[in-house]
This record gives sequence, C-alpha cells and structure tokens, in this order.
Amino acid sequence: MPAARIVLWVTSIGAVALLVRSLMVGPIPLGLASALLAAYAVLTAVGWFFPRLQMYGDALWRGRPGQNRVALTFDDGPNPQSTRKVLRELERSGHRATFFVLGAKARAHPEVVREIHAAGHTLAIHGFIHDRLYAFKPPRRVVDDIRAAQDAVAHACGVRPTLFRPPLGHVGPRTAAGAKRAGVRLVAWSAKGLDGFAGSRPERVLRRVVHGLRDGAIVLLHDAAERDDYEPAGVGILPRLLQTIDQRGLRTVGVEEFAAEDDD
Repeated sequence: MPAARIVLWVTSIGAVALLVRSLMVGPIPLGLASALLAAYAVLTAVGWFFPRLQMYGDALWRGRPGQNRVALTFDDGPNPQSTRKVLRELERSGHRATFFVLGAKARAHPEVVREIHAAGHTLAIHGFIHDRLYAFKPPRRVVDDIRAAQDAVAHACGVRPTLFRPPLGHVGPRTAAGAKRAGVRLVAWSAKGLDGFAGSRPERVLRRVVHGLRDGAIVLLHDAAERDDYEPAGVGILPRLLQTIDQRGLRTVGVEEFAAEDDD
C-alpha cells in the first residue's frame, strides 16, 4: 500500500479516536482542535492535487526504469490546428505519444481522433468535458462521464480507451471510486511543463520538463487549450524536447506499455 494511503488511514483512525475521546472524556482545547482539523484538511488536499502519491487510489505515474523509455502525454485535445502540429512533429522525428482526449472534442473532431490512431499513437481519455469540479462528482457520475468519453472515441475510430486522467489531474476518493467502477486505469505523471496556462513561457516549460526527463518518466503536456483559445507552449517547444530525448538516448512509448508492466 502506498505510504500516503497508510498515512491517511492512520490519521483518519486517529481523528475518530480523538472524537470518541472528546465525547467520553471531554472536548480538547479549541485551539488544538482547530490546528488538528486544519492539518487534516491540508493532508487530504495534498492527495487530491498530487495523484502520484496514490492516497485515494492506484495511479500510474512512472514506468519501470532500465530500458531508457519515456512516455509523452498530451491533454485537452483534439484540436484541428494544434493537435495536428504535434502529430506532424512526432511523425517527423519518429516518436510516439499518448493523447488524453476530451470526449466532447473527440465528438466534434472525429477526423483528428482517427489521425491520432492511424499514426500509431495511444488514445486515452480526459473526461467528456473539462469540468474543473470533476473531483466532486459522485462515483456514478464519474462512471457515466468516462463511458461517454469512451463512446466518443470508439465512434470516431473504433478504439475504446482504458487509460484515464481526470480533468486537472485531481484524484479524490470519489474520482478514484468511479474510475475503478468504470474499469479504467488512472494515469498521473512524473514530469510536467505547466503549459496549460495562456501565459506559460516556452523556455520555462521546456526547463521544467527536461528537469524531470529521466528513464521511466511520464511527461504531461498539452496539445490543445482547455477552451481552444490559445496554443499551449508545449506545442512550440516540442521539437527541442524531442531533440533532447534523442540526445539522452531515450525512446518514447505509449503509456499502455508502462501500465502492462505495472500490472505484472
């Protein structure tokens, strides 16, 4: 069991024990109670924002080292312009990637989904729409959303993805439970460029990714903006990133290769 999940269980049991003690013996000082409550809230929030900790559910965030591999992943597409730029650069350099597509965009641009699939890249899902409050959805709604996104991709190219990264990457207990019911694998990351903001600077995005670019890394970038209102910096830095990958003797693989090994 991941260390963060053990910590959550221990602190939760401690909180229940403290509540029982307060009911049976008497309340603890208000200041201490407030401090403990705040600390518990911070702990649970950390698990939401950093899914690689696997506090609420198993999540693939890196691959096994030893074979000089990295997995490039792109979120928030497909977009007819920016996604095709990414596809052209990947084809030119002979690299592979995994695209975590939004179901609504896949439905709107099925031809781009087909191009991703035809080029030999992996299709995964990022929810049906980019709901910023996704982590608050009840498990049943998460299941419905995942299936709707899978249906959109399947309708476009006949592939039904089983890899899932929630919008914003946040994984709370409800999201983890819904993903488990839907039979999909949660995917996080070990390196990201923070290119999902309109003001992201290409040099900083590249520097962040390169810093985490090591054997087994899962890299998070964006091939489209959430609302398609700008081109993510990750698109522009891709040629230099791929050149760095080549210089380091790394090869790119689909996330499913890491997932298969992790299941062994």
